[in-house]
Amino acid sequence: RTIGDVRLAFEAMAAQDLRDPWWVPVPTNLPEQPKRAALTIAPEGMKVDAAVETALRDAAKRLADAGWQVEEVECPPFREPAMLQATLWLAEFRRGAAEAVRKEADPDALFVYEQMVRLCPEPDMNGILDALQRRATLTRDWQMFLDRYPVLLCPVSGELPFPDLLDVESPEAFDRAMEAQLTQVGLPLMGLPGLTVSTGMTEGNIPVGVQLIGGRYREDTLLAAGEVIEAGGVPALPVDPAAG
Repeated sequence: RTIGDVRLAFEAMAAQDLRDPWWVPVPTNLPEQPKRAALTIAPEGMKVDAAVETALRDAAKRLADAGWQVEEVECPPFREPAMLQATLWLAEFRRGAAEAVRKEADPDALFVYEQMVRLCPEPDMNGILDALQRRATLTRDWQMFLDRYPVLLCPVSGELPFPDLLDVESPEAFDRAMEAQLTQVGLPLMGLPGLTVSTGMTEGNIPVGVQLIGGRYREDTLLAAGEVIEAGGVPALPVDPAAG
């Protein structure tokens, strides 16, 4: 899929639907923001494969070549948001869905739930209230950062795509997957949009790309930056899944 395809799908999904309690009347195109991007290769010291770093620097160069100002900086935290996100996920899941998972008894689902419980002890009421309070503070910090840098370039994952079912092989493999995808797990806490953009393939024919993060309701800015990155690379081509 191209960024144009994503834009079309986003505009369709953004249409009003009163069955969606979280829908807001925000236009899909707001006033243009400054062409200024932050680049963070390894947020909070997370391990990043060389191919992922290469993709990030390549994407940053494509933006710079198109007139964007790109600055390599430290971004606000992901680790604390990831833990708080898990706390809130599990607080709700324990009440409403844990029994259904046990009843269904799917081995992989049970394993994932057990690992999440291991990583995230059950909070008391004060723990949940503290998590909600910190969410407000962290959201404020991120909004201030994204006011200065309307786009953040960071990893989608610290590693290239995993083998299928790696995360359910063992507790250690689950922890590895969670750490590699820190930038995905932490982001939803603040309600910020993200966009993954392909930059090409590695020498081993493995797809690689970057994640763009923007301010609330600024999907338009992410799509504009994504189109620049996409245009600087190899055109999207059909894929034959059977070709390996």
